[in-house]
Amino acid sequence: MMVVQRDSQSILAIVVIGLICSGCVSTDISSGTPLEIAIEKQQNIENLAYIEILTLNIVNETRAIEYDVLLQKPDRFRKIEKSDSFTRLKIVSNGDVVWIYDPEKNNVLVRHLTPSEKRPAPAIYTLLTDNITKNYTVEEQGIESINSIPVYKVKLTPHELDREDNTKEYVLWIDSKNMTPLKLQSYDKGNLVLTLEYRNYSMNCVINDDEFTFTIPDGASVVYA
Repeated sequence: MMVVQRDSQSILAIVVIGLICSGCVSTDISSGTPLEIAIEKQQNIENLAYIEILTLNIVNETRAIEYDVLLQKPDRFRKIEKSDSFTRLKIVSNGDVVWIYDPEKNNVLVRHLTPSEKRPAPAIYTLLTDNITKNYTVEEQGIESINSIPVYKVKLTPHELDREDNTKEYVLWIDSKNMTPLKLQSYDKGNLVLTLEYRNYSMNCVINDDEFTFTIPDGASVVYA
């Protein structure tokens, strides 16, 4: 097995692309709103499997990336990044160590998790932090349908939208039956920047422990960070 040293900036870029983690979330929104119910439901989830589709809008170009994700509280996860049906990146953590594997280059980054990464959650929950109403106006916009599923539509607008560092608005769709978030769109100065979509939710399912370990392939180049 060959050990390769990389520039720290490259390592950081791989990690940022591959990992989207957050702490436990709570909010001061009044009891009974779709946002609060969705967050409370998430707090009771011990493990979760789902497909996440990230669509980026860059100028006139649209790029879609699919993630096949397994999460096991408190700190284990497996995330497979796919684009055009090809696996681009595989990220696995047993709660202490994270392996980031690039199958095209046959390279593996191995490092220890930082404390802030030890509570993974779906990316959509990273928006729903403490005291969200102090930063955003929450507007419930009724019920719509996504793939024949009735969903609550919620818009989040910054209180000071015109500030240079506070120009992003969000629209969130929440499944009205099981109260899981199915879609989020982010707008910057009125322009659509990205869309997150979630499919095939499976909560508190049986997940084999082997899903959270990684065997380094023969001949792979390895970076220890």
